[in-house]
This record gives sequence, structure tokens and C-alpha cells, in this order.
Amino acid sequence: MAKEQSSISKDVAFGFLPAQKNDRVFGLWDLMLIQVGIGVSCFCLLVGGYTGMMVGAKEAIATILFGNALPVFLIIPITIYFARYGVDTFIAFRSSLGYLGSNIFYFIFMVLTIGYMSIALFMAGQALVKIASFLSLPEFFTLKTTGAPFFAILLFAFAFLVTFKGPLFIRKFNMIGVPAILLVMLGLISILIFGQGMDKIFSLAPAEPYEDTTRSFITALEINIGLGFSWLPYLGQYSRLVKSEKSAFKAGFLSYGILVNIAAVLGALTALVVASLDPTDWMFAIGGTWVGLMGLVLLTLGNLTATIFLMYSQAISFKTVFPKKSWLFALATAVPTVFLLLSSVFYDAFNSFITVISYIMAVFGGIVISDFFFVKKQRISFQDLYDTKGSYYYWCGINPSAITSFIVGTIAYWSLYNPILDKVSGLFLYISAGIPAYFAAGICYYISSKYIFAYKVDREEREAISVPAKENVL
Repeated sequence: MAKEQSSISKDVAFGFLPAQKNDRVFGLWDLMLIQVGIGVSCFCLLVGGYTGMMVGAKEAIATILFGNALPVFLIIPITIYFARYGVDTFIAFRSSLGYLGSNIFYFIFMVLTIGYMSIALFMAGQALVKIASFLSLPEFFTLKTTGAPFFAILLFAFAFLVTFKGPLFIRKFNMIGVPAILLVMLGLISILIFGQGMDKIFSLAPAEPYEDTTRSFITALEINIGLGFSWLPYLGQYSRLVKSEKSAFKAGFLSYGILVNIAAVLGALTALVVASLDPTDWMFAIGGTWVGLMGLVLLTLGNLTATIFLMYSQAISFKTVFPKKSWLFALATAVPTVFLLLSSVFYDAFNSFITVISYIMAVFGGIVISDFFFVKKQRISFQDLYDTKGSYYYWCGINPSAITSFIVGTIAYWSLYNPILDKVSGLFLYISAGIPAYFAAGICYYISSKYIFAYKVDREEREAISVPAKENVL
């Protein structure tokens, strides 16, 4: 491991320089474990929980499989870009958004990451509160209003220390955290199949459906679509360190597109049985005392692992935007997470949060996929990615085609669904909102780049200059 640590240069592990051949230490399984650590945690369990509260078992499985897998299928090809050039998300997206536009997208990503970290940590805090209650600790540690914030902030501090050590130290911790959450999944599978029986589960009615069954189904679908699209900005930080494009592509789809689905299905079925969307309630309810305690410990470790991965993603991307800042300063951008841990308000609003994310990431996903594969046809000027006065400067550092497409995608989404007020149009009940917004933005970007704001960089056939990759997969 020490040998591997020296093989990643400091400016790659803790900075924004592109990963050279010697820096690419992650294989298929390494990347899968990392992405499973991020994805198979509180997020997919909560999405599954919300799904199980709205629809029955058959409908839950359908909405999860389609809702998660299709968005991942639509955005996962962009991992080829990161692996081929060895660059982070917010360096790569300069080619489509412009230098300033990519920086603006980073701050949107930072809000998303802070939200995700607070969800993971607060759930872990609630798990420790239940453990504290079992151990008869003082009342301060056993109340959700005091104990959960205390434990969550304590775990935040631990995650900060681990992340400070860098990606290879994170991979060591990964060997504990990822198996922990996988054991939770295995335990839930065993209890559901042998303890409850699938016939019983499939006969259960959801606890909190809408009056209209179609509305329940499509709303559950939209929440799952939001989870699928939300992985977009997290694909670059680790894919740039993978040894081949093929491994990056496969690891992305197998982790976010398949394993996350399994965990979400488990969450939905468990929520149906327990009639609660809170995973910390599930452990004792279906496993009993000792199994419940073990499940809570494993759930805590899994969510802590997810927080560490998310924190590194945010910090390394901050270094791409502000390369002269120190690694400690970059990590400090995660500190606002603490304010969301002081109460359960944000945690309880997860369903609204994930649907807003669906809108934002669906639109950006359509833009970046359209740019890389259809407008520039995978021909990127590596030099211009780093030259902030280069070809990707566009207009004042922002690509007008990206602005236009974002507006069009926004109109498409919000005319179908208002996630804040939970108001829908009639058409939403047939086509949802996230997928149409993705295609609206992508098509608009192509037309705008080719025929309206037709910059030279989008018209000419240019030879790509890149960090050598082992092979191309598309």
C-alpha cells in the first residue's frame, strides 16, 4: 500500500492536475467498491423507503428498476471522458459549460454534496441514538433532538480526519465501511425472505399513498429518477484514477445502475413491512434486539463511509476550481454540513430535496452528454481544458448554448412537476419530469451549438490531445 501511495502524485491526489498512467491505481473492483460505498447507503435506502410508503411491492420494484437504471444508463457514458483524459468533473465540463459555467456548476454540486452528507450523518446519528437508548445512556444521548445532532457532528469530525489523509487512505477505510453496508443488505434480504415471506410482502398495502394510484406510482418513479441522475457530478473524481475507460464505464453502471437498485428495492420492501421510511426503525422492527443492534452499527459504518467519499469528492473538486488553496481549506468547505445536522428539518425533507436534484442533474446531464458525444464527437482539446482563456471561454466564460439549454430544460421540468409544492400537470402522470427534461436540454444544446451559437470549437474537426488511455469503449 505504501508503494501505491507514492505512485499517486500529490498534485493529483490532492489537487487538480490530470492523472497520468502511474497515477491510475484503481481497477474495476476498486472503483466499484468506492461507488457502492457512496451509493448503497442512506440515499438508496431512503429512496426505497419513500417508494415503499407510496406503492405496493410490484410497483415499487418496477419504479426502482426503471427509475434508477435509465438515468444511470443515460449519464454513465460520460465516465469515458474522465477516464480518457484523467480529469475531474469540473475540469471536463469546461468544454460544454465554459470555464465560469463549470465553476458555477461546482457550487451547485457543493450544495448537493453538503445535503447528501447531512442526510448520511443524521441517519447515522439516529442509529447511534437508538444504540444509546439500549445501553441506558443519559437522556441527552437518547433523544433525537440532542443525541442525533451530537453523534452526527462527532462522526463528521471523524470523516474529516479520514478524508484529510487522501484517496488511498480512504480506500483502506473502504474495506470496512462497504462490507458493513453490504452486510446490512444481506441481513435485510434474509429477514424479508425467511422471516416475512415474499407472499406476505407482496400482499401488503403502502402506508402513505396518494388518493390516485397513478399519482403514487409516477411520484415514486420521479424520486427514483432523481437518485439516478444525482450521481452525475460524482463520476469524475474517482473515474479519473481508474486504469481504463472500460473499467470506469462498467464500474459506474454495475454500482450505480445495478447494486444501488438492489438496496433501494430492499428499502421499499422493508418500508412496506414496517410502515416506516426511516431505516433506523427497521432494524429492531424486523430483526429483534440483537440483530437490530448489529444492523444499526453496520448502518452507521456504511453512512460514515459514504460521507467520507462525498467529502473527498467535494474537496478535490474545490481544488480544480481554486487550485492555489490548500487541501485543508478545500476540506473546510464541508463544514457548513454541521449546520444542517443541528435538527432533523433537512433530513425530514429528503423527498423534496431529491426531486429538485433530479431537475438540476437531468438538465446538466443532457447538456454534457450532448456536447461530448454529439457536438464535439469525443474530440476535446486537452490544452484548452486548462487554458482559461482558450477555446472553451465562449462568452464571458459561459457557453450560451448551455444557458439556453438549461432554461429549456427548466421549463420542461417545472411545467410538468413542481417538487417544492408537489404540484403536477396532467402530462406528468404519463411521462414524469426528469427524463423529458434530460432530452429537452440535450436536444436544445445540440441545435444551439450547431446552428445558433455556433462557435468554432464546435464546428471544426479537431484532433484530441489527451492523457493516454488504455482503450476506447465508445
